[in-house]
Amino acid sequence: MGQTSTEAKREVEQTRAHLGETLEALQLRARRNLDVKTQLQTNRALQFAIGGLVLLVTGFAVLGYRARRRQSPAEQLVRKLKLNDLRERLNDFRDDAKAWASAQKRIVKADGKTKVEVQSKESIARRLLVSAAEAALTALATGYARRLVSGAGSPPQRERAAVSKKK
Repeated sequence: MGQTSTEAKREVEQTRAHLGETLEALQLRARRNLDVKTQLQTNRALQFAIGGLVLLVTGFAVLGYRARRRQSPAEQLVRKLKLNDLRERLNDFRDDAKAWASAQKRIVKADGKTKVEVQSKESIARRLLVSAAEAALTALATGYARRLVSGAGSPPQRERAAVSKKK
């Protein structure tokens, strides 16, 4: 029995050593598989995927830049001044003014009083104010656009006039 017990202990120790080595090998393999740096260095598919993603993002950035450069100076000005947003706000203001005027008319009809003349004058004044604001903004944008377009192509008119008077 003494020999079998020592043999059993030796076999247990060998099994433990073998299992320990196996466990260390599995841990090393798991570290390699989960390590991002190692995966980037060894996995070709991952390298190509990341390279393709970088090229795709760069391509979209270049296309966006080119599209922006193709805009005419007038379009760039409209975008900088945000004229479309301003036009929408003015339209909203006009709609609110119309709604307010119609509500006032309904109130007057319900009261039976004759304030219709005062209200119609107020709504006409609001309409004129909104139209004047739209016209002023349009004229301002047109002036800027003309300056941008004409400033790049031809010399100023003042120099031409001075030369023609000397002759």
